[in-house]
Amino acid sequence: MHLDWADYVPRDAGVVGSLRDAPRETAEMHFARLLSARAERRTALAALASRHGVTLEPTALGAWLVAIAPQPEPWWSGLVADVSLWLGDHIIARAPTLAWRLCTSHKKATGYHRPVLMGFTKVADPHYYVDVAFMVASWADLAARRRAVKSEFLATIADVTAADA
Repeated sequence: MHLDWADYVPRDAGVVGSLRDAPRETAEMHFARLLSARAERRTALAALASRHGVTLEPTALGAWLVAIAPQPEPWWSGLVADVSLWLGDHIIARAPTLAWRLCTSHKKATGYHRPVLMGFTKVADPHYYVDVAFMVASWADLAARRRAVKSEFLATIADVTAADA
């Protein structure tokens, strides 16, 4: 499916290579830039989705991503990043104990140096986190490879994460 990208420009992460291998200062700078860009990225995502008759709600966005996957780079990875950021904020709105944090503990953790959701009260581990971007990117990769991906995948991520909050 061809998308009308119009004025959509993927966000430049400003990091070369893996965040886990980046110096702490670089990871902190990326995190600060990402959080400060949330409103701008939500606006860009809403405009792109709206041009295709899609609303910013988990089931509609998930079905759209499945239907349009894959798209040319860097638009596809940029879109997936914007959806991840939006979904994290959507989850936080439903579960206000959660917040975006830069994962700096457990250096061997998959989320190390990445923006994650933390603040779960129903989980005993104080270091417990959910890496929304990793989950969304994993599902989007399956969709891009035309694997059996259910269109409710974003809603599932949101529901399960909020339930643990």
